[in-house]
Amino acid sequence: MITISKKLDNIELLTKDFTPKKDWLFFDIETTGFSSKTNILYLIGCIYFTNDKYCLIQWLAQSDIDESSILLAFYELSKSFTTILHYNGNGFDIPFIKEKLKKYQIPLDFDNFKNIDIYKNLQPYKKQLKLENLKQKTIEKFLCINRNDTKNGGELISVFREYEKNGSKQNEAMLLLHNEEDVIGMVQLLPMFAYRSLFTGNILSPGFELHYYTNSRGEQKQEGIFSFQIKNTLPKRISCSYGSIYMTAHKNNGKIKIEINQCELKYFFPNYQDYYYLPQEDTSIHKSVAFYVDKNFRTKAKAANCYSKKTGIFLPQEEEIITPFFKEDYHDKCTFFEITDEFCSNSADQLKYILHLLKLLST
Repeated sequence: MITISKKLDNIELLTKDFTPKKDWLFFDIETTGFSSKTNILYLIGCIYFTNDKYCLIQWLAQSDIDESSILLAFYELSKSFTTILHYNGNGFDIPFIKEKLKKYQIPLDFDNFKNIDIYKNLQPYKKQLKLENLKQKTIEKFLCINRNDTKNGGELISVFREYEKNGSKQNEAMLLLHNEEDVIGMVQLLPMFAYRSLFTGNILSPGFELHYYTNSRGEQKQEGIFSFQIKNTLPKRISCSYGSIYMTAHKNNGKIKIEINQCELKYFFPNYQDYYYLPQEDTSIHKSVAFYVDKNFRTKAKAANCYSKKTGIFLPQEEEIITPFFKEDYHDKCTFFEITDEFCSNSADQLKYILHLLKLLST
């Protein structure tokens, strides 16, 4: 086994919102295949942050018998950290290592660490980020991070087998470079957590305004525009939509546009037993008032016709976020709330609604 240890001065983050902490350990492994029973772990690379410097350490096997030495070295280093970070390590690296730890009876317990899988944290937002896949190199390309390494893990298996035989320095450099850029890449991907922060509602300073526009058919329409500040800086501009909801976000600024409904809707009274329905007026009134209405012009209200009507401008909601809420029909799941002067000046309600829209945009 050979050990490579060096300080790194060339790691630059696109934003400073997510920077490594001293108790964080990034790691990545290289193996000769997917099966921990029949294949070999031949390289582990780690990066950690100390004394304002990034430090890289790699352990490379010179033959299959070095596997246990690599794992033992990784175990000894890990004792100094409380958090491990990786890219899809929960799916491959950690299960692979666990099987090898059992084989060599090395007492490394991953349950003792806080576990941050960068891949799993970004997975829910693949569609919103318009990514073709979630391979680490794809995310790096999204962030305009360039690599010198041109190989993938599968192509390096034969390189390692040749290295075992002849100890070629060229092959050694190729193996180390791929692993080094994998772990460096993980550090550089940290700004991507800003997108998770956005879609989980880490925002402030909401604002709202009404906007008139003319659609493609020459019709004048109204839309609502919500603006907000994003606490964490987005490294790249994004845009995404959900139905009539459209969002753009760049750096620390976000904007959501949503079509406004100008129509007549119904407010359904919850306690329909206390109401009468008036068929000719197509509305319901409370029993205390209906007492004065001719019995021939009233019937006991049902849940589906116990309503009053309201004409105005409304915004849709798929959950009952803002009240009172209105519907087109009793059985509708989508509800609406009226845009009132109170809503236009109520930043707390605007924030609640923006969070609702972000939740829909993240589906």
